[in-house]
Amino acid sequence: MQLITRDLFAVAFALALIVFAPFIAVAAEATGEWLIEDGDARVRIVPCGGELCGNVAWIKEGAPTVDVNNPDPAKRSRPLLGSAVLLGLKPSGAGEWTGSLYDAENGRTYVGKLTIIDERHVKVAGCVLGGLICESQTWSRTK
Repeated sequence: MQLITRDLFAVAFALALIVFAPFIAVAAEATGEWLIEDGDARVRIVPCGGELCGNVAWIKEGAPTVDVNNPDPAKRSRPLLGSAVLLGLKPSGAGEWTGSLYDAENGRTYVGKLTIIDERHVKVAGCVLGGLICESQTWSRTK
């Protein structure tokens, strides 16, 4: 009887690994440094609590370096380097996170969604009207 119980436990454990391994691996794949679609900046995505956050890690020479389009005049002189652009991304499915996305090009914050395409690419979307209208970019991993 004890042998059967051990065998059942081993089978259950193996099945759990098979079922949950993709979710564990995907979380690790989202972290890292990503080049945004136009090549003007890189965003570093890191764990922050049980969520993911992303900050500007690099800005291309000649690209804006301060938050000139921020709707708050007091914040228009703040540096973009180091600023948060992905905020509070929580898991929302296999390889997907939802939170907030700040777009420094227009100074607006959107409902943000990050989706893993493959190990080298993620799709980042900013949405309005409850997700009815979205605009997305594909970012490429640099690190």
